[in-house]
Amino acid sequence: MQQLPILKINQAFIYRKIGFSIVLALSFFFNWNSAIGQTTTRYQQFSNEFADVESLGKKWTLEFNLGQSYTSIPPNNHSPFAKASQFYVRGWAHYYPSSRWKLSYFFALFGNVSIPDIEQSKNFEIRSALQGTYYINKIGYSLLTRFRIEDRRIQNDAKTFEAYYRLRTQLKYTQPLNGKVIRKGIYYAVASDELFVKTQAAITGKDFFDRNRLTLGGGYALSDDTQIELLYSNEWLPRSSGNLVYNTYQINFSFTDLFRKYKDKNKTREMHSVDNGN
Repeated sequence: MQQLPILKINQAFIYRKIGFSIVLALSFFFNWNSAIGQTTTRYQQFSNEFADVESLGKKWTLEFNLGQSYTSIPPNNHSPFAKASQFYVRGWAHYYPSSRWKLSYFFALFGNVSIPDIEQSKNFEIRSALQGTYYINKIGYSLLTRFRIEDRRIQNDAKTFEAYYRLRTQLKYTQPLNGKVIRKGIYYAVASDELFVKTQAAITGKDFFDRNRLTLGGGYALSDDTQIELLYSNEWLPRSSGNLVYNTYQINFSFTDLFRKYKDKNKTREMHSVDNGN
């Protein structure tokens, strides 16, 4: 009986190491490929997003996103603020069938001012997606895996919309640094790796493998309902004409029930384990 606490501590340590090791292994593999491949262009980018999640009953939430990004202009201008790249508005509906699952749908409008990898310039994109998020384990940290199927309708130079589909899979590790859960006054670290594959389309090319995105960074909970994150993302895009690499610096703000003037205890959704990994 005296060995049970030790066993639990050992299991927590093992699970934590497994989760972090998987993220690091994936990031090492894809960035090693990036290093040995021919890289023709590197972009420096900056992006930010404002997100608000509003409770809607016990098992539902609505989420609203507003974001924008800027990009450098290689080879001479390396500033991540050199040119506006994209802006978007997005609305989500989330359903929580259990404490470990979150099922989601979103609809979004993107303004593609300048998207280098698909040669977009002042065109629009309509995007929708189905997403499932599964919470793997939690002992003072969170490890999430996410699967998303996107339907993208991208406007071409003839102002008609071309459709293609993209599958995204992500593994994300979140570690509170001075507490067990993310709440007011808690700092936390984030590491994730995401793989993108897609169908063929004239505007996006014939490549099946779209990109890999490694993200590292951290955040701070200004209150129980407000968080700020500073992140760095490295995206590797293998292309037949040469690889593209995006180095993106991000600042994100997330809120919970920002527009609720008062909270009805009968309608406020109980927090689940999956929420602790954002």
